[in-house]
Amino acid sequence: MERLRRTMLYIPGSSDKMIQKSIGLEADSLIIDLEDAVAPAQKDAARATVAEALKNIDFGEKEKNVRINALGTPYGKADIKAVVKAKPHGIVIPKVNTADDVIAVEVLVKEAELEAGIKEGSTNLHAMIESPKSIVNIDSIALSSKRLKALLFGAADYTKEMMGRITLERLEAVYPLSRIVIAARVAGIDAIDSPFFNIKDEEGLVKHTQFVVNLGFDGKSCIHPAQIGPVNKLFSPTENEIERAKKIIDAYEIAKQQGKGAIEVDGELIEQLHVDSAKRVLAKAQKAGLI
Repeated sequence: MERLRRTMLYIPGSSDKMIQKSIGLEADSLIIDLEDAVAPAQKDAARATVAEALKNIDFGEKEKNVRINALGTPYGKADIKAVVKAKPHGIVIPKVNTADDVIAVEVLVKEAELEAGIKEGSTNLHAMIESPKSIVNIDSIALSSKRLKALLFGAADYTKEMMGRITLERLEAVYPLSRIVIAARVAGIDAIDSPFFNIKDEEGLVKHTQFVVNLGFDGKSCIHPAQIGPVNKLFSPTENEIERAKKIIDAYEIAKQQGKGAIEVDGELIEQLHVDSAKRVLAKAQKAGLI
């Protein structure tokens, strides 16, 4: 587990005030947005604001990412050149439909690193999965680059192209969400859910998020600071889960020393796969500061 991405908070790149405010928030990761959150007339100014912020602001342990504009727009290439020079942790690529979309950005990021004298490979990539075509190509996208660290679902654009409706039950999203998390697991990268758009409905947020927690997702995009706490909690091990994980690992170690391959803990048969899961729980708990 490279780092926690329980919460990835979107910040408008055009707002220096909101970028500054994000310093004190408990989000694991920031996505400073140069795409949808910025009007065309503000693109150049926002790009300069973001580059300056990355150079001069101490964001602490937070992951610093920038969502660029797509390469098919007049802004994408300039975004990459300016942002990479400012040394973010990662670039979020919007509207990824094929592996070639990731590779095209990777080539430009590599060139920008070389030009800026930055070590090659320093800048990670995250791919936005926002269309039926991206789901059809999800396996090759997930394996397209060693720089790729996460797949981020964009439910609004996806549902629009499907001509469907977003519901709280999320049955319309079962297939794309399942494809995303399977591809992420095969590639060894993170699966991040789309935002919940009603910022005043915490009960809905919890239900929306619990759905993907149960599927195995690593985190969720957030669009408001009030969403951070509930989402972090849902993606963090509970006290009972932590204690049980410790119990499983300790019992299995003793059993191994006795030459046993499987044991019983509280009436449940425990094998190596349960131990692996328990170790992941403790690793996540440690990174979250819970132990």
